[in-house]
Amino acid sequence: MNFVLLLAWIISIVDSTSLPCGPDGLCHCEHINVMDCSKTNELPLRNVCDYIDDSKGVKINILHLEQNGYKYIRTEDIKGCKSLKSLYLRGNEISYVEDVSLIKFDNLKTLDMSYNQLDVYNKRGTLAFKLPQSLIKLVLNGNLNVSDSAGVMYPNLSNLTNIEQLIFDGLKDTNFPVSYSEMQSLRSVSLSGLDGNCNMPYVSNDTFKHLTHIRTLNLSSCDIENVTAGVFEKLKNLEVLDLSHNMNLGFRKAMNITYSLQFTKIKSLNFSKLYPTFGLGTQLKLQDVCYLWNTNLTEIVLNDNRIQLVERNALILTPSTLKILRVEGNTFTFGQYLFQLGCFAHLEECYGNFQNHARDPYLYMEEPKIDESEFVSTNLNCPYTAPDVLINISKKKRVCPYFKDNNINMNKTLPTSPPEMKRLEFSNCGMQYNVTSVLVNPTPYKMEYLDGSGNIFYSWIGPFGPFPNVKYLNLSRNYCTHIGLKFFDSFRNVENLQIQENFLGLILSDKYYGPGIFEKLSKVKVLNLSSNIISYLHPAAFSNMVHLTTLDLSVNNIESLAIDVGSLNNLIHLNLKFNFIHSVPSYLREKLELNSKRLNKSFTIDLSNNTLSVSCNEKEFLEWMVKHRMNMLNFDHYTFYNMSGQRVDAERFVKDVIKLYMDCGSYSMIIVACSIGISIFLSVVIGGVVYRNRWNLRYLMRMTKIKHFGYIRLHQYFNEPERFMYDAFISYANEDVRLILDVMIPKLEGQGLKLCLHDKDFLPGNNIADNILQAIGNSRKTVAVISQQFLKSNWCLFEFNMARMESIYSRGGNSCLIIVILEDVPTRNMSDEMLDWMRTNTYIEYTQEANGELLFWDNFLQVLNE
Repeated sequence: MNFVLLLAWIISIVDSTSLPCGPDGLCHCEHINVMDCSKTNELPLRNVCDYIDDSKGVKINILHLEQNGYKYIRTEDIKGCKSLKSLYLRGNEISYVEDVSLIKFDNLKTLDMSYNQLDVYNKRGTLAFKLPQSLIKLVLNGNLNVSDSAGVMYPNLSNLTNIEQLIFDGLKDTNFPVSYSEMQSLRSVSLSGLDGNCNMPYVSNDTFKHLTHIRTLNLSSCDIENVTAGVFEKLKNLEVLDLSHNMNLGFRKAMNITYSLQFTKIKSLNFSKLYPTFGLGTQLKLQDVCYLWNTNLTEIVLNDNRIQLVERNALILTPSTLKILRVEGNTFTFGQYLFQLGCFAHLEECYGNFQNHARDPYLYMEEPKIDESEFVSTNLNCPYTAPDVLINISKKKRVCPYFKDNNINMNKTLPTSPPEMKRLEFSNCGMQYNVTSVLVNPTPYKMEYLDGSGNIFYSWIGPFGPFPNVKYLNLSRNYCTHIGLKFFDSFRNVENLQIQENFLGLILSDKYYGPGIFEKLSKVKVLNLSSNIISYLHPAAFSNMVHLTTLDLSVNNIESLAIDVGSLNNLIHLNLKFNFIHSVPSYLREKLELNSKRLNKSFTIDLSNNTLSVSCNEKEFLEWMVKHRMNMLNFDHYTFYNMSGQRVDAERFVKDVIKLYMDCGSYSMIIVACSIGISIFLSVVIGGVVYRNRWNLRYLMRMTKIKHFGYIRLHQYFNEPERFMYDAFISYANEDVRLILDVMIPKLEGQGLKLCLHDKDFLPGNNIADNILQAIGNSRKTVAVISQQFLKSNWCLFEFNMARMESIYSRGGNSCLIIVILEDVPTRNMSDEMLDWMRTNTYIEYTQEANGELLFWDNFLQVLNE
């Protein structure tokens, strides 16, 4: 029994590891039945086959002999390889194969003789050597002599009764002979120029008519310029057609192709790169998709065609069977077609990544220069483009409006979405938007996967959607600085949330936003917040994520982790690498252990590239880390320092930690008590001073930062009068925005005043506090519109106090702060600084009473113009 187990273990190792084998150990065996003798410096073919024939107990079924410089194949050389099932001879120099050398390979299923010098395509239409009837796949591409290819024919292979797949070169002005109609097992033919030679500028109705049994036809990169209307009409079983990389074709000339596909069983159509990379944007017209309506297509690929617009009502004719749409690498812009996306009645997956993607300019030199004039190679009149037919089809679809003209009432007509959509990808498209409230119509109840990563969605306000059943949401790499409290209300069932590589550090630490951003995401299992410039997290940031198992906070500026994990009963994977962490809090360590025990799964934590030092202060944590070092991912590669500050490896670190109990001495409690007492005393004293002068300090710190790291105004050097960008910076609470936008701004701008507003003039990506100081410094006056909501906003109070400090320190004693009292505000709700300012400076009260309002505006404009 032990011998059997040992033998099984040895076989499993041999089967999973590449080991030397073959003659003189020059080959490699990744599996016990696969031998690779490629690129072995002309290792004699006979030696290889003799080795296979002599192998005892190990049966080689698959043999690779690519790029060995073989020039011929003789019967005597390969007789030992007769048991092979697959033989790969690609990239040799074989020009001669002995007539019957392969005929007795009764088990051979796959034969690859591509890129040799064989006389495969000749005017006789025959092969100079016989092939075994057992073949299922035959690869002969790359054997065409392009300079002498006129009048050559495809070889007669009618004796291969079991052949299913052929890979040939594509011959110019050559039809497949009638013998191919007898090959009833033939399912796939590839003539692709992407891996071989293909030059078929004109394809007629006779070119493929004898391939009656095939289901897959690959004509990619065949230099096709034109086709006749019935080109695929005889291929009744055709299911997959690849016409990609035919840059002379274009959509207009492809109309004949779509016409002939009506008579097939087509399911997948690849129309990628029918245009060169560079040029004007293309338009997908009604006539281009007309005949597709009468097919059962389930997948269409339109990648890299510079598609910019889709003609009105064209989407109505997309087949109802369509489930997968690939439109990557185009240049879509806003158009009427966006209101007809619901015409994709049963579309489940859409891939639109890399829109407006920058291209390698060298492609311009490599690609052909095409005449892209609107040339239509057919006189076919598609019956489905008639208005009455389009209207009838649109009515049969759930949300597929028909538009008579280009006049659309944007207030009454909403963009539609495919009602059956499950997966949508639009990553790396360079889209730059502030994601405000957007209603998706109809509600995509089946949507499960949404990827909008790699764009510039710099602010997520929402609500956006809703997307009630999305499980995977990726909004990473979007330069986002702000998340509205209602944004994730539309994604309550998300389980995997990827929002790494944004700028969310400030908003996640905010005491108002921090606890509420993820409040509705109770079902999230995986949360990625890496690379978000996070230095501090609000303790309640993840409190409602009761199903969270994996939390990634890597590549941030976190020094200490103070999050509430009381409700995180499923958290077992924590990634903290590339931070400034010295220790992990005890409550978090205990939580990981408890969760691991209850779930019967090992917890993991990654502290790579943090600063971990041997220290008495962190004794408890260091001992815990050493105890659980098997749970520390990449522990042997951590950065460790001993008590002297010298860098040590993991082994030395473990030994130093074990010695900590003796090294730390017995005065720890006294030292701790004294330290605590002194710290409390100093904290009280310093805290009182800092609190009393808190606004002065904040202002001076910010101004110091701007002075040293920002710019210096020119008037300070030349003693010139200061010039301001704005007449006034308006500070107001978001809840009062209607009064500001509808009344105050029109009135002031009507007087020729230039105003600064945080909604439109703050620079995206800048720190909010810096934006506020720049706005105050660049404005002649700052107007604080005081209301109940103003007093509740931390940012509004910050703006008031910074304007107050500006008046005191930077305007030579001239006040730049104007207070407008919007409503009755109890003085008990005002800060001491605000009350003190109002006692020594005048303010204006807003009223809507007719006479009082006239007086208000007279006074207000007079103060603003001083």
